[in-house]
Amino acid sequence: TPIVTDHMGMESILVWGAEHLTAHDAVNGELIWSCGGFNPDGAGNWVAVGSHVIAGDIAIVPYGRGSRLAGIKLGGEGDVTETHRLWTRKDTGSFVPTPLVHNGRVYVLRDRGEVECIDPKTGKTLWKDALPKHRAKYYASPVVAGDHLYAAREDGVVFVAGIKGGFKLVSENDMGERLIASPVPVANRLLIRGAEHLFCIGSK
Repeated sequence: TPIVTDHMGMESILVWGAEHLTAHDAVNGELIWSCGGFNPDGAGNWVAVGSHVIAGDIAIVPYGRGSRLAGIKLGGEGDVTETHRLWTRKDTGSFVPTPLVHNGRVYVLRDRGEVECIDPKTGKTLWKDALPKHRAKYYASPVVAGDHLYAAREDGVVFVAGIKGGFKLVSENDMGERLIASPVPVANRLLIRGAEHLFCIGSK
């Protein structure tokens, strides 16, 4: 999913795909800068599924089918591959779920339910934990509302975990049908789209 951001006071569109992170002028689409180097060994089937996110002036890019994560400083002109890559992790990442940013930290939900809190400036792990093990995977991206992380597993279970000061599983809720869409918090409610229904969760 593209992200609209600022480049020297003007709107730009940040796009992740084709093994490059690129920024384009929102007025005419012209390329402003490009960062490559996401597949230096030319691996096959190196598809991009999860989207990038922005934490301050850093773009966090998941790639390598869930095996890589990179931090790219925003800005510059032309090819910034060598100058703007701040860090690269080769031991973590997410394949389908997009990471999320909350209170200056990046949260990565891996396909099997591992959760990792990462400092976007250094790429270092602040803490990591995991949701209950199961054969079902996570295709939906996690969201945060009220210092709680919501993660929907493919088999229909939505987990709620506290993330303030660490990780604490609060509840698991079986919605009774397959879930692959990301939950959406809005107006003190949580919208969850299942295979058959749209659920609205909130206090009455």
